[in-house]
Amino acid sequence: MSSDNLSWLLQDFHRQVPDARGLILFSADGLPTASSGMSDDDADALAALGSSINSTVAGASARTGSGRVRQTLVESDDAYLLLTRAAERTGLLVVVSISADLELTASAVEQLVARVGAHLATPARR
Repeated sequence: MSSDNLSWLLQDFHRQVPDARGLILFSADGLPTASSGMSDDDADALAALGSSINSTVAGASARTGSGRVRQTLVESDDAYLLLTRAAERTGLLVVVSISADLELTASAVEQLVARVGAHLATPARR
């Protein structure tokens, strides 16, 4: 699944972060809006997962008074999942190999969001 108008953006990210296995933009309600490097089924599942994680950590942050969550990092045996808010009602989930340079990955994610975040906003449902 990939939106034509976002494919250049996702491909550019893959060039910047060679260890990226895939990335997905998703709406706050868990629907994929664009993805790269993964099947449609994986994009659907990871969009729902990313939305759920973002909601959970935002709730935990509100409960603890720790401010807005900027990024969430999930470490597994073979990969890292990095989640962030990309724009209004839009999240970004990046999957990188465990050997990835996390500083490079986080920097590339920040650059991506800063460059085009406003264009990635998911319109409110009516």
